Amino acid sequence: MRSGFKGKLYPVNPKESEIMGLRSYPSILDIPGGVDLVVVSVPASVVPQVMSECGQKGVKFAVVHSVGFSELGVRGRELENEMLQIAQRHGTRIIGPNCMGLYCPGVGLNTIVPRASLENEAGSIAFLGQSGWVSQSFIEMGYERGLRFSKVVSIGNQSDLTIEDLLEYLAADVETKIIACYIEGIKHGRKFLQLAKQISRRKPIIVWKAGRTEVGIRAAASHTGALAGNDAVFSAVLKQGGAITAQNLEELIDLVVGFTCPVLPLGNRLGVLVESGAGAVASADACETLGLEIPILPMETQQELAYAVQGIIPAFPNRQNPIDIVWVPPEHSARIFLLCSRIILNDVDAALVMAYTKLDEYFATELVGIRDEMEKPIFFISCDSTMQQTGVSLLSKKGIPTFTTPERALKVLSAMVHYSNYLRQNDG
Repeated sequence: MRSGFKGKLYPVNPKESEIMGLRSYPSILDIPGGVDLVVVSVPASVVPQVMSECGQKGVKFAVVHSVGFSELGVRGRELENEMLQIAQRHGTRIIGPNCMGLYCPGVGLNTIVPRASLENEAGSIAFLGQSGWVSQSFIEMGYERGLRFSKVVSIGNQSDLTIEDLLEYLAADVETKIIACYIEGIKHGRKFLQLAKQISRRKPIIVWKAGRTEVGIRAAASHTGALAGNDAVFSAVLKQGGAITAQNLEELIDLVVGFTCPVLPLGNRLGVLVESGAGAVASADACETLGLEIPILPMETQQELAYAVQGIIPAFPNRQNPIDIVWVPPEHSARIFLLCSRIILNDVDAALVMAYTKLDEYFATELVGIRDEMEKPIFFISCDSTMQQTGVSLLSKKGIPTFTTPERALKVLSAMVHYSNYLRQNDG
């Protein structure tokens, strides 16, 4: 209701006649008319009965939020199988159990995020998560970074609909441009890897595979009943198939932020423009380890940069690349960084800009214009990101990936370079 769902809602509870201002029904069978989706949140022992009533009602889909199934061992698996057999007899498909369900902001459908502050602004990013916490955190943290979503599914135990089923759907979904996943265990490993390879040639697929250690594998088994395979082999095959891998939630979000940029780098040559000498040093060190090149700019370009700032700031301490402007008067900051960014992009495949400049609509729009004109990615590091959270979100939302440190930004750019190379090698 807080998410603005425009369809009909029917609370079901045998003990209440009204819930949150809506008439409550004692059973699904008492609801007038048809029902498209049922969200089940009752004790596990009651779920088979509810599923039987769903079948009698002709319900096609159910999200089983309830816990107490295969993640608890033998008895739980028996209960999960009982629930599934009842659903299959009636043709009802299940998401879960042991899951948070669905987030589809385009229609205001939200069973994952309790916050009312998320606007129903749909986007192009889809997420499949074998964890309620990761699914909710991905939405909330990503939203603050400027990400907007098409569909998010917390899949839980995958008793019926699996991550492979949902990947097939998202691969064909025109609203989805990027797919991210958090997985603990794969039920159909070969099919998953084949799908990832097929999808990666059309849209980026970014995977965080947890359960990499012996302790992590045990934790996954008790969390969702997942059986984790050999992580090294799985990750290697994923990368060979063009998928991008993340090691944690922060990195997963960083990668998605990066791939919202509508253009990929055609090479690994990077121009670095900073208002911080330490930022230049940190960027150079990161590039060295990530396989990115910071080439010395041609003398004509260096002279053009010097002319661009003439009379506004003193001579550059370094204009070869990285380019250290040192400090720009605030009233000239946006113009100088925009002008210098355009100049630098003539000689490199991507630009990293690190500045204190105000991140407002004007600066974001102009930077987007340069990116589209040059058809090259521009990454931005805000030197005072804590004071400009709205601006950071604005830039990323417009496809200018924005980060807090050069190392995080360049790790993502390196992944984009590898993905770009993969597409060219495979005629993507």
